[in-house]
Amino acid sequence: MLFEKNVKPLSAAILALLLSACGGSETNIYAQDVAEPGHEDHDHEEDEHDHEEDEHDHEDEVSDARLLLIEAGTDTVHVFEAGDGDEVTELTLPASIGYAYPVPGYRYAAFIHRDDNWVSFVDGGVWEEDHGDHDHPYAEAPAILDFHLDGVKPTHYTFDEEQVAVFYDGNGDTSDVAGVATFDAHTVADNGLANTLSFATHMHGAAQVRGEHLYTTERDADAASTLPDRVSVYHLHDTKYELEAIFDEPCPALHGSAQNEDHVFFACGDGVLVIEEHDGFEVAKITHGDVLAADVRVGSLRAHEEVHDVIGIASGSLVLVDPHEATLQSLAWQSDVAVVASDFVADGEFFAALLADGNLVVLDTADWSVHGELAVTDASVLAEGQSLSFIAEPDGHHIYVLNPGESEVIPVDVEALELDAHWELDFVPAGGVWVGYGEEDHDHDH
Repeated sequence: MLFEKNVKPLSAAILALLLSACGGSETNIYAQDVAEPGHEDHDHEEDEHDHEEDEHDHEDEVSDARLLLIEAGTDTVHVFEAGDGDEVTELTLPASIGYAYPVPGYRYAAFIHRDDNWVSFVDGGVWEEDHGDHDHPYAEAPAILDFHLDGVKPTHYTFDEEQVAVFYDGNGDTSDVAGVATFDAHTVADNGLANTLSFATHMHGAAQVRGEHLYTTERDADAASTLPDRVSVYHLHDTKYELEAIFDEPCPALHGSAQNEDHVFFACGDGVLVIEEHDGFEVAKITHGDVLAADVRVGSLRAHEEVHDVIGIASGSLVLVDPHEATLQSLAWQSDVAVVASDFVADGEFFAALLADGNLVVLDTADWSVHGELAVTDASVLAEGQSLSFIAEPDGHHIYVLNPGESEVIPVDVEALELDAHWELDFVPAGGVWVGYGEEDHDHDH
């Protein structure tokens, strides 16, 4: 059954890894003893006042964020303190890892094993808990969780501030259909059941979850292309989604989706489909016009809850989509060098674009002017098949650039346009994810 939450037979090797990852003596899951803040040993002769002061001093030293880095071509995740680059531990997951993403709340991380039809989840070990008059920080050992997903070829992972949607492509050769699973951080923590949807055929589709609605894609089973050409909306009933509408506006060669506070977006071969939800649904297409060449299309989208514009990525260049003005236009900033990684940072205040040559451009999202540019790393050392990438701190001002050619991480302050000390790794990084919380979460003004 699609999306079965109980462990299904994978292979003997993968099952062995699952067993070892649950704390076997050969697994380095708890290599570092991470103390819970406020529970360090103290002199028992101290009075209560001194004990409280010491406890708060220790709290100031508690880790508030970590990076979980994938070791290229392996099933290994290395966990680092985001502040200083110290390695906490490493985890062995059930299979080779393709991509990593955060779960809303940023305590948990998801790891996609597409070829093995599996999604693993890890507790990063750092979080805050509401204690009424204050938020109490915790720092514990990272751990592989029991919660997991299995479905054929998990591919696109999207999320808003509360929920995640994982789209499974299915497989035409084995007659496995596509599907979607949605969940939130509580589902992960409680090892609960994901909400699910199964289609009638396979497709390389996309989905956006928004409250009780799921916006996703439709494909004719007889179509030659695996890309869908329609967008639909489903409504959640218990843990299953039921079709509410298939929109009339076509979206040929659909690939890529995003959402912000007011709109849901899907990238089509001829433009960007924009959906606005009121009492019903307003659907409109913003076409490419003459902004892009005839053989170029928007293939992926970047959106942020606090920013009404959306960035489209078209063959390594950026375009600006304004849903209110129904326009798709080029940015004032342009480069002949391809953008290889990009995202909103600093709670949407900036948009960071990393170029193939190792330079970083930071745009101010208030008016899309250039906040600054910075030479970050040497891209000439990259081997064939390698690419630069970065991990964004969601609400703070830091990104972490990964250079697999140098086996290093370069922390960058995108507001100050400054490089911090590089982290030299003893493995080749192939992506990762930021987990935790930070002072910027509470103090940052947008």
